Amino acid sequence: MESSEKLLFVVLVPHRDCFPVLETYRRNLFIQGLNGAFSFPAVAPLALLKRPLEAVELKNAAAELRKNSGEKKIVCPGYSECSAWNTVIQFFGITLEMPSPAFPPDAVLQLWEKPILAPAIITPDDNPELQSIANTVPELSFRAAALANLALQPVPNTPYSFTWEMGLLHWLPHIKKREL
Repeated sequence: MESSEKLLFVVLVPHRDCFPVLETYRRNLFIQGLNGAFSFPAVAPLALLKRPLEAVELKNAAAELRKNSGEKKIVCPGYSECSAWNTVIQFFGITLEMPSPAFPPDAVLQLWEKPILAPAIITPDDNPELQSIANTVPELSFRAAALANLALQPVPNTPYSFTWEMGLLHWLPHIKKREL
């Protein structure tokens, strides 16, 4: 991967209450041999983009995600898996069950049907025992989340080092109380 190649994502950002659980999970992945456990932020990439999404596009996608979720929480079904990013790198982490919001087709390069939260980055040189690691997933569910643009830039000559910049958070709207 070229060091000057900037990658753009739209990501799901869970509420900060989830971060202690996610950091413990990432620390355990690192201890079990995944060197890229802290290479990506504690968010879930939903799509690889050609261009950053505009504020109105993020706001609309957040509203659609809330509408499609209804009163259901975004949940982790209790396992991890790999998800292709490109031919050289894969994500490994907590699989989320959630509806997928629509993004403008002219902005999207790749969509993930099963988003992976707080993904570790795995390269072909990694040889961890993923099957045993996959069963060490914490229980996690949340309603409060936001969508944001994420720009990720590889650091030259290091497979696991990236710098990133996250855009403004566009929170999923609150669930409206039913009229009694």
